[in-house]
Amino acid sequence: MSCDAPQHYVPCNIPGPGTSSEEFVAEYDGCACGAVCDGGLACSCMKQYGHSYDAKGSLLDVVVGSAFQRPIVECNRSCSCTPLCRNRVVQKGIRFRLQVFRTRRKGFALRTLDAVPKNAFVCEYAGEVLTVAEAGRRVNAQTAADANYVLAVREHVGGESVTTTYVDPARVGNVGRFLNHSCCPNLVMMPVRVNTAVPRLALFAACSIRAGDELCYDYAGVRSQGSADEDAARGEGHGGDCQGASWTMGQGGGCHGAASVRQQEFISESAFGDRERLKPCYCGATCCQKYLPFDAFLFDV
Repeated sequence: MSCDAPQHYVPCNIPGPGTSSEEFVAEYDGCACGAVCDGGLACSCMKQYGHSYDAKGSLLDVVVGSAFQRPIVECNRSCSCTPLCRNRVVQKGIRFRLQVFRTRRKGFALRTLDAVPKNAFVCEYAGEVLTVAEAGRRVNAQTAADANYVLAVREHVGGESVTTTYVDPARVGNVGRFLNHSCCPNLVMMPVRVNTAVPRLALFAACSIRAGDELCYDYAGVRSQGSADEDAARGEGHGGDCQGASWTMGQGGGCHGAASVRQQEFISESAFGDRERLKPCYCGATCCQKYLPFDAFLFDV
């Protein structure tokens, strides 16, 4: 990851060039639970969108393990419940101590100074929300030596509708921009709605993470089942009890919910044989695919 810091630090997404600020205006109705939502059917938010977190604020296994993820919508500013509500997690921000550090081959990286339990919220990948035209302009203006931070999240609804969100933390962003790729990551990204339909790209622990471990996610959103356990047994990778992640995602490319897509397929299909655009992967995992995930979509915009 490049060592240059964003010019402005923001804890969550903001509208970028061409994006209307009206998209960031509250859209969801609030519940009338009182002080704390108890998770029962009385809470209109949970009744409509389902339960996403346990009493400790960790993602429920049914949410993480689903091949077709249902929406994660937290209680919002229109709700009568207090910040103590179990359905307010991502909006509270980072609660573990994180540290940016320099690596030998990957530039700067991010690690946790605290032990992180499985399914706990770690941080967001936050920055400017862009239009597809602006995202394409920025990607095509990059040189081969430039790091790409533009992340495209494609959400498929009902098998037909596709909602795409482009986020770039290069100029305006948060600590999530220092997260490196791993073919066997210890984080998984989930779109979470708070107040508006614009998703917040939340990263949760895909396994139990030890204090001092580097934090990584898969830029293509795919992982080999059991590979993290194999790396942990060999003393490699990040350790923990990682199982499987359920997103396919690409920097400078796309993210969608088809968990069956393998990273090698993602690289070969998206790069269209143009291997000059591929960058080597230095994650060190036994399941390493040798190259960073690549999606050529924005290069054609």
